[in-house]
Amino acid sequence: MTRVFEYIKIALMNIKSNKGRSFLTMLGIIIGISSVILIVSAGNGIKSGISGQLDALVGGYVQIYAETPEDEAEIMFTDDDLDMLLEKVGHVKGATDLWMFNGWAQSNKGSFTAAPYFGNESLQYYNTAPLVRGRYFTKDECQKGSKVCVISEKGAKKLFGSTDVLGMEVSMTLYGITQEYTIVGIRKDNDSAAKNMVFSNADVELEIPITVLESVYGYYTEKFSSFFVFCDASEYVQGISRQVINLLEARYNVRGKDIINVYDMASQIDQISDVLNYVTIFVMLVAAIALIVGGIGVMNIMLVSVTERTKEIGIRKALGAKTGSILFQFLMEAVIITLIGGFAGIVLGVLGAKGVCSLVGMMGMGNIQAMVDPKVVLTATGFSSLIGIFFGIYPARKAAGLSPIEALRHE
Repeated sequence: MTRVFEYIKIALMNIKSNKGRSFLTMLGIIIGISSVILIVSAGNGIKSGISGQLDALVGGYVQIYAETPEDEAEIMFTDDDLDMLLEKVGHVKGATDLWMFNGWAQSNKGSFTAAPYFGNESLQYYNTAPLVRGRYFTKDECQKGSKVCVISEKGAKKLFGSTDVLGMEVSMTLYGITQEYTIVGIRKDNDSAAKNMVFSNADVELEIPITVLESVYGYYTEKFSSFFVFCDASEYVQGISRQVINLLEARYNVRGKDIINVYDMASQIDQISDVLNYVTIFVMLVAAIALIVGGIGVMNIMLVSVTERTKEIGIRKALGAKTGSILFQFLMEAVIITLIGGFAGIVLGVLGAKGVCSLVGMMGMGNIQAMVDPKVVLTATGFSSLIGIFFGIYPARKAAGLSPIEALRHE
C-alpha cells in the first residue's frame, strides 16, 4: 500500500512540474465530461420544466372532433351531447365548444390586440391560471347571452392601468362590430413560453359566453364539429377519452368507423419530450467523441513523457526496479491526469447546467431547475478513469519494456 502512495506522489510531482502541458492534456477530458453532465442535467431539467408546465396547462383535457367522410352524413355535435357526457362519464368537470378570434380592444389608453375566447361556463377550465379577482360567468348568464367577460391581468393593465376594474366596461371590436362587455373576473397572467405555445399572446385576452357570439356577431353556434372535455385530473384522461368516444359512436351509430376521434394534449407533451431526448442523445455522442479525443491527448503526452524520462527509467531498472513497477507508475500518472480532468469536468458541468437552466428560466420558460443525476456523474467519472487506463496502457508498456542499457545510453 505504501508503494502505491509513493507512485501517486511521483505522478503528482511529474504533473506539477509540467503544469501547462498537463492542463492542456486534461482539457479534452474536462470538455468531454462537462459537456455530458451539462447537456444531460440541463436537458432533463428543461424537459421536466416544459413538460410540467404543458401538463399543468393542457394535461387535464382532451379535444373531441368529427371527421366525416364524403359518403357519410356529416356529424355535428350539440349541447345535448355535452349534457349527456357530463351525466354519464365520471370525473368530467365540464365540456364546451370553443371559438377563438383575433380582434381589437379599445380604451382611453389606445387600441390593443385582443384574443376573445367564446364558450359556455366550462370555458373556465381551459386556462388553468386562477382568477385573482371577481368570478367566472355563470350558466345562467351564458343561457341569457349576458355581455360579460373575464379579462387577463395584462389586458386590464393595458386598457385601464390597473387590475381594479371589476364592473367596468371593456370595448371590443370583432369583424367591424364593436360591443361593450362588463368585466366580472380577472385571470392571473401566465407569461411562460409554454403558455404561449398553447394560448394567444395578444395584449388583451377575454373569455365571453358563447351565446353572445350568435346574438351580437351572427354566428350559428348551436352545432359544432369539435369540443373540449375537461377532466378532474390528468390520470383520468385516457379512460375518459375511451368512454366519450364509445358513447358518441353509439349515439351517432358510427361505431368502428373512426369518424369521431380524440386529440389528446398529453400525447403532444410526450412527443416534445421525445424530441428533447433525441437532441440530448445526439449532443452526448458529440461529447463522447470529445472524451475520446481527450484520451488520445493523454496517450500522446504520456509518450512524450516516456521519451523525456528514458534515462530515469534506465537508472530505475538498473537499480532493480521491476517491469511491473515502471508500468504501474506511468499508468498511475495517466489515470491521475484523467481523474483530475474528470473532477474539474464534473464541477464545470454541474455549474454550467445550473447556469443554462437559470438563463432559460429568465427567457420566460418559468422555474427551470437542473436535474443532476448521480448515475450520470458516476458514469462520467468511471468513463474518465477508463479513458485514462486505456490510453495510458501503451505508453506505460513502452516505458516498462525499455532495455536498461539502451535507456542509460539515451541522451
